[in-house]
Amino acid sequence: MDDGDVYLSPLQGATVSEPADRVNILLVDDQPEGLVALDAILAPLGQNLVRASSGREALRQLLKQDFALILLDVVMPELDGFETAKIIRDRGRSKDTPIIFLTGLSRGELPAFQAYALGAVDYILKPFEPEILRSKVTVFVDLARKTELIKKQAAALREAERREHELALADARTKAREELLKREVEVADHERRWIEAVLNAMPTPLVLLEPNSARTLFANRAAQGWPWSGIQSSVQFSDRDGNRLRPEQLPAVRAAAGEKLDGVHVHWKEGEREGSFLAYSETLPRQSGHDETVLMTMLDVTHLTRVEENLQAAVRARDTFLSVASHELKTPLTTLGLQVQRIIRAQRRGDDAPLAQTGRDHVALLDRSINRLNKLVNDLLDVSRISAGKLDMHIEEIDLAEVVQDVTGQMKEELVIAKCPLELKVDGSIVGQWDRSRLEQVVANLVTNAVKYASGKPVEISVFEREGTACFVVRDQGIGISPQDQGRIFQRFERAASEREYGGLGLGLWIVKQIVNGFGGEISVESELGKGSTFTVRLPRKAEIASPLTIPAHETLHSAAAGV
Repeated sequence: MDDGDVYLSPLQGATVSEPADRVNILLVDDQPEGLVALDAILAPLGQNLVRASSGREALRQLLKQDFALILLDVVMPELDGFETAKIIRDRGRSKDTPIIFLTGLSRGELPAFQAYALGAVDYILKPFEPEILRSKVTVFVDLARKTELIKKQAAALREAERREHELALADARTKAREELLKREVEVADHERRWIEAVLNAMPTPLVLLEPNSARTLFANRAAQGWPWSGIQSSVQFSDRDGNRLRPEQLPAVRAAAGEKLDGVHVHWKEGEREGSFLAYSETLPRQSGHDETVLMTMLDVTHLTRVEENLQAAVRARDTFLSVASHELKTPLTTLGLQVQRIIRAQRRGDDAPLAQTGRDHVALLDRSINRLNKLVNDLLDVSRISAGKLDMHIEEIDLAEVVQDVTGQMKEELVIAKCPLELKVDGSIVGQWDRSRLEQVVANLVTNAVKYASGKPVEISVFEREGTACFVVRDQGIGISPQDQGRIFQRFERAASEREYGGLGLGLWIVKQIVNGFGGEISVESELGKGSTFTVRLPRKAEIASPLTIPAHETLHSAAAGV
């Protein structure tokens, strides 16, 4: 039998304990025959007998399991019984284990006081009296069983008391441990709440994700309600270029998969709501009792993205404006240049007749070119004045009907050239307090706009009063305006038709709107593609001048980018 083996075979006719009642007994002797003798004597008790052939082997067995009793030989090489007993007593787990010393020394030779000083409960001299040894061992076996029974009964009692919610006072050590654990839990809970409060106070959306699964472990207040996770089926995500993101391309999924995000731009849209954010992530390693976690933060760049888009649109508008303005200015200048060159050539030839003929034939063309240049320059000056809030108004009592008749009368030649019949309906005199020159500008711009897009079809103008408000309506039967363009045409440098087909700076309707708003009035448009457009101006009889005139923020942005 090897050292450390457990001997379980009783002698014939002995009473054997049930396995559940057996206790462990450690037999320590450096002599094999001594271990065999102990086995033979104690086998009838039916306990778990564990053998050790040295003090060191005994200590190794004590590290593996607990024992109800240790039978320890005193005289052993290297580590004797007393030294072994001292080490056993110094070890907390085995310090209370009963020890019976075994020795072949006589009573006079054995230092009994040393044996008891080391915690021995008894010592037995060799050779052993089997009955005496068994009886002494039996006492400790019964003691161990009773101790174990008491433990089980105490555990059952505590369980019963717990179930009945009538828990008695625990022993001091258990209570102290529970109190300490409670304080640790409270401290940890307070620390968690404090950290959550700090994170919730942060304006930056922040979430903690479970690696791989992307399950949300924590989301601060700023992140709650944000469609960042991609779980919401109604939310559409796209990248900076507008490409739809697949589920595996969502920032939360990429971060949970271990990818380090460094400002990934994501655009989201949910119904009428939309926005943009930059996603950043960092993997937090396992530490301080926490598993590995993914931290993802989001920087809301919705406003910055819109500003950037507006700036880009403004730059495009500026480039378009410069192109159109160059073309518009070049056209009358080219006409003027050609006519002047003809006059100069006629003068050089000394031919007065062709010179006179040229003057008669082209003076009207020169006049129109000059007027067109003046209008372009005045429009640009008005943009500058309105942007600076310095569009002066000289209010006087004037007749709207008279202003409309005068302006349309001055435009007869333009109407003839455009082959647009004009039908004017004036419902009597409509007197109010306005700025005459600005009112003429409104009428002229709306009529010019109607003629430009009427394509030779009739233009109808109505002037009437309704519920104390002066109304001026210009209706054409031209190309019409699509619904999505009807609001845009009142913005600066905007038009519903291509500038290649229809000239102009895209300022006329914008200037009209600014002047009408300056009077405290309003302008609206009704139109359908292919069926013409109707512009309606409503003015209070007494202008409510807004001083200074102001421009909406998005148009100010366009003007800054356009360099106007």
